Amino acid sequence: MFRFAFADSPPPPAVGESCLRRSLRRATCRACVDTCPAGALSITGEGAALNQDLCLGCGRCLFVCPVEAIAHLEPPRRHFSAQRLIAPFTSIAPEINELLLWHIQHHIRGVEIDLDEHPHWGVAIAALNLKLRELDEPTWQIYPPQHASLNRGRRRLSGLEKGVSVAVEPLSKAFPQYHQFTLHLDTETCVACAACSRVCSPKAVVLKAGSFTLDARQCHGCKACEAVCPVDAISIAPATGRADRVVHALFETSCPACSRSFYAWHPQASLCPICRQHHHGMR
Repeated sequence: MFRFAFADSPPPPAVGESCLRRSLRRATCRACVDTCPAGALSITGEGAALNQDLCLGCGRCLFVCPVEAIAHLEPPRRHFSAQRLIAPFTSIAPEINELLLWHIQHHIRGVEIDLDEHPHWGVAIAALNLKLRELDEPTWQIYPPQHASLNRGRRRLSGLEKGVSVAVEPLSKAFPQYHQFTLHLDTETCVACAACSRVCSPKAVVLKAGSFTLDARQCHGCKACEAVCPVDAISIAPATGRADRVVHALFETSCPACSRSFYAWHPQASLCPICRQHHHGMR
């Protein structure tokens, strides 16, 4: 008697444990919710949640999540030839970050498309070109579509009949000489507690002996640093440009009240932040 082995069904799309909303109480990220065209993603008391019944599988959320928390969802497969995306096209236009990765990973420079049939693609490409100008990159062109049978032949000849997808990666890796976000640190407020440095996975914020370094080129825009800062001394804002690392000097000193060592912005600092807070509270 023969038994047929059926492959397990792939797990449905979901939001993984790396979602900042699940680990940081003050996290404000809602990038996936804002980009979802179907309303399949929402913010709950336990973090971001994905409604499998509403999900269209468009993959837009994959390209905006700063911590890659979207699980069990593949990027859309697309077709290209001669540095141009070609038919068939999805009814939902790509997220701009996906198009930027096509620009870098596959050197795409245009689209053969009828914008009367796919107007949302025209809006996406216009937004892409604005971003490409900020990055000093060549903009994309719109070309009239070729005959459908010709496109099928081109896909067969190029070995791309099933389509390909881009590898999901941060724009900081795709465009390492540019920043996509700016970091602002208020040194008058900051107490150099290093909480922001500990939660910053891409190392855009690094506090170590003698220095506090901000490297906007490494920032993914997750705002975890904002969420953990006890005095709201650091802020993140979207902005594209070139920038070098900013290094602030720190001085290690000893608190005369509690004898503990701490980092300060000035060598003449007197009390540590904890004793300073207690001192003001007792006045």
